[in-house]
Amino acid sequence: MRWLDYSSEDGYEYCETRWFYAVAIGRHTGIFTRLEEANQQVYGFPGFCMRKFSDYEDAREYLEEFEIYCDSLTEEEEEEEEGEENQEEDDDRWFYAVAVGRSTGVFLDYENARDQIFRFPGTRMDTFLEYDDAVKYIEKTNLLLMEEKKRKEEEEKKTRVWFYAVAVGRSTGVFMDYQDAMNQVRGYSGSQMKKFSDFEEAQEYIAFNQVYSSDGESEEEQTWFYAVAVGRCVGIYTNHDTAMEQVLGYSGFRMKKFEDYGDAKEYMHKNQSYYNADKEKCEELAPQVEEVTWYYAVAVGRVVGIYRCPEIAIAQVHGYPGFRMRKFPDLEDAQAYIRSFQLCYSEEEEKSEEPEPDEGYTAWFYAVAVGRSIGIYTTYEDAIKQVHGYSGCRMKKFQNYDEAEEYIDFNQAYSLDGDRDARTSEYEDETEPEPDEEIWHYAVAVGRRIGIYTDFENAQAQVHGYSGFLMKKFLDYDEAAAYVEINKCASDEEWESDEPVEEDDGEKWYYAVAVGRDTGIYTDHEDAVDQVHGYSGFRMKKFLDYSDAQAYIRNIREHYSGKFRGYDVQVGCPSGWA
Repeated sequence: MRWLDYSSEDGYEYCETRWFYAVAIGRHTGIFTRLEEANQQVYGFPGFCMRKFSDYEDAREYLEEFEIYCDSLTEEEEEEEEGEENQEEDDDRWFYAVAVGRSTGVFLDYENARDQIFRFPGTRMDTFLEYDDAVKYIEKTNLLLMEEKKRKEEEEKKTRVWFYAVAVGRSTGVFMDYQDAMNQVRGYSGSQMKKFSDFEEAQEYIAFNQVYSSDGESEEEQTWFYAVAVGRCVGIYTNHDTAMEQVLGYSGFRMKKFEDYGDAKEYMHKNQSYYNADKEKCEELAPQVEEVTWYYAVAVGRVVGIYRCPEIAIAQVHGYPGFRMRKFPDLEDAQAYIRSFQLCYSEEEEKSEEPEPDEGYTAWFYAVAVGRSIGIYTTYEDAIKQVHGYSGCRMKKFQNYDEAEEYIDFNQAYSLDGDRDARTSEYEDETEPEPDEEIWHYAVAVGRRIGIYTDFENAQAQVHGYSGFLMKKFLDYDEAAAYVEINKCASDEEWESDEPVEEDDGEKWYYAVAVGRDTGIYTDHEDAVDQVHGYSGFRMKKFLDYSDAQAYIRNIREHYSGKFRGYDVQVGCPSGWA
């Protein structure tokens, strides 16, 4: 089977078909010689069936299975041969120019040309005796199609101008901008809007719906009268939001809306008469109720005392930890309530018994002896910030500034967050225990920082995880000091022993190293420190008597079963011994 193909070099010529595409189910069924044409019939077609064959007869038999019958190739060849003979006899040959179709071009065979335009929308084909005329026809048609396409695009651009007719909205009329029109109808109850391509049609739409244009007066809306008989501000309102503000959250309010102003006014008079009658009854009963004066006793709070104003009393206990407050109808009961709490609390928590709120507040001085920042503060908030969450803090308030200074001097101690160079190993001068209150003294003899502590957490921090620590608690301060003096030695981080000095009377110190790098007795302090500095769990002590130093080492060795390395003091001694 042959068809006419166009080439820019050779022009139109017949070509042999290599593949035959049989379309059994598609837009147009049949046998096609071009893949593009066959794809157009099945592309996007639901349930299509297409298959390609190298032999025309095989493709024809495939279609017959779907009851689609095509002419035989042998019959067509015979007809072509007969046609050629007839054409040879006849000098005239027709050229079929297909300008719009499945495949455009000049065809010599009518059947091929017909296949290109059969059921194709907007086809254009014509026959010519001259080949040049057929080519000119195709070129001219293409130009006409391009001009027609441009004309349609220009018409579409012209028709893109829309007129938006707003018949019912905030402002009625014809708008050219879509957003302006939407602003008139968005959120408007019962709005009506429609777009038109013709301005006159938009005006007719507005006139038909009997509304005024944007230049006219707005349609008159129904007016409601809201009668507020009982509320914050009694009266008749035309605005619903304003009327709701008068009754919203108001106990026992009365409000109703009316179309007639007279009905609203009648409703107001009717309900006000009932309301005034109820009010008069309440006023008649009021003298029978005796007025009770309450006394608010603040036993534990910022300022202890008895108050008549509940707001002032609450201000003293609000946010105060462990506050105690109670109200009484009798002043003596309130005073007794405060005295009962004063007996339970220590002197540090005693407050003024009955400050009068009318006379103003008493000036207090808050002395912080142990805390983040030691000093005297005039406001409770500033002082509590220095001790809140601080371990072992000490704070007390005074009415006299001198007493606050004496309290700080008497209870002065170094804070753990203070100067690193402060010698906390010195025994702390703790305050005398208050009556009926036991104070434990934690003596740290071996640890990070030796000394006597009254706070268990501080003492525990010095020995926790420390190898070979010694700590014991006492009720008597002197016993704790004696325990530290007997077992005192330096820690791993800081050496707290006295410096070796030659006394005026010629006394000499002997440094006994029982546990260290080299055990023994030294007369030079620096040599002894070199043996124990940085040594975990070392034992060293100084003596005025040489025999006491030997006994100290012997006791340590016996206690630990001779596990330490070094020389036996009975046999010999290393260099540096006396």
